[in-house]
Amino acid sequence: PIGLVVGLAVGALLGGVVEHSHAHHHDGGATVTIAQTVTTTVREVVTQTAAQASLASALEEALRNGTYWDICVYCNMVIDNTKYAALAVLKGGYSVRTDDVGCVFRMALLPPERWRALQRYPAEDVKRLVQVEKVFVPDFNTGEYVEAQRAFYVIRQDMKTPMGDCVFAFRDREMAAKMNATVYTYDRMLQLYREVMQKTGMPRPRWCRGGMGGMHDHGHGHGSHGHHGHGHGSHGHHGHGHGSHGHHGHGHGSHGHGG
Repeated sequence: PIGLVVGLAVGALLGGVVEHSHAHHHDGGATVTIAQTVTTTVREVVTQTAAQASLASALEEALRNGTYWDICVYCNMVIDNTKYAALAVLKGGYSVRTDDVGCVFRMALLPPERWRALQRYPAEDVKRLVQVEKVFVPDFNTGEYVEAQRAFYVIRQDMKTPMGDCVFAFRDREMAAKMNATVYTYDRMLQLYREVMQKTGMPRPRWCRGGMGGMHDHGHGHGSHGHHGHGHGSHGHHGHGHGSHGHHGHGHGSHGHGG
């Protein structure tokens, strides 16, 4: 459609300029005037049309205006507490954030067009614009961003995180071990999420004993989430509802996630 619009515009302009040249051919400068006028006008038309096409990409506009700096690029939740917010740098130079360290692993396992926050956009736009180059996670003690693949992770089911993962990141293994003796590398943690996804269909472990702990309950309500059915499978299997699925459905005690 863009090419067609430009073609029509250029055709109309050429027609007008050619008529003008016939009328003033005797001045000997008509040819130069035609070339300059057409080149300038075509450039303007193409630039304007390209700008309109760019504006038509809602995703690009959202990336440009920082929408996914304040809202999780994976799950679409408002980032209320930056203490848990991971940072992803995209190939185009845009920076986006997640509201939970756990979303980093969901992002790694699912293509961007399947991320909840991005499903509203055309898949072609998502594939083109959301190509993750680097991911950083916040050190739980200092808040300093650490490259996700170099960080160390622990699970503390008695604590809370926005999406109920209860996964915490650290720069140093020793500091991580102070929170929980069982420390995971990025690859091992990714494997845990992969196992959850294989069992339940989604990488939503919900290791926190209290689920999301009210941090993001608005509009979702445990059990009504759609994802919760996928959760660890624990709540579905035990059917105890709020707060109790963590007590029974760890399915994760085997991974040494206790306090």
